[in-house]
Amino acid sequence: MKPASRIPMNYISLDLETTGFSAQNDRITEIGAVKVRDGKIVDRFTQLVNPGRRVSARITELTGISNEMLEDQPVIEDILGDFIHWTENDRLVGHNTKFDLSFLIANAERVFSDSTRFSVRPIDTMHIDRLLFPSERHRLVDLIQRYGIGVLRSTARFLTPRRRTKLGM
Repeated sequence: MKPASRIPMNYISLDLETTGFSAQNDRITEIGAVKVRDGKIVDRFTQLVNPGRRVSARITELTGISNEMLEDQPVIEDILGDFIHWTENDRLVGHNTKFDLSFLIANAERVFSDSTRFSVRPIDTMHIDRLLFPSERHRLVDLIQRYGIGVLRSTARFLTPRRRTKLGM
């Protein structure tokens, strides 16, 4: 089987933003995902999430998400079920999916007492890039440049002005 034929045609491309780096102590501030069918984007799920706590200035700098943006948004308990249903148990694809999945699993456990909701093995672009280019950096911005990937408009908000300038945006 050729490697390209092993790439799924149906999947969810996922990116989360959070208040920090610990799935046990920090909270989700945004779920962003696109549903791909037969290799084409057919649907989007984008939702800011009120984490129930303040977002630090450092996290706002990293993500572009401020406390003001989150104050009137729903809490994770009100949207996680909708997101799980929307994913249809599809394969998840993302950059550093271990991080995103740790938050989804911790929240599914906290909200539903069920950490098995995200049991499909993900495809992690950071892991793949490390295998292909072991001596290079593997940040998302590095992959975007290395592979000449266009950035969706919604993604541009998450890139700091310095990163946008570096990418020619």
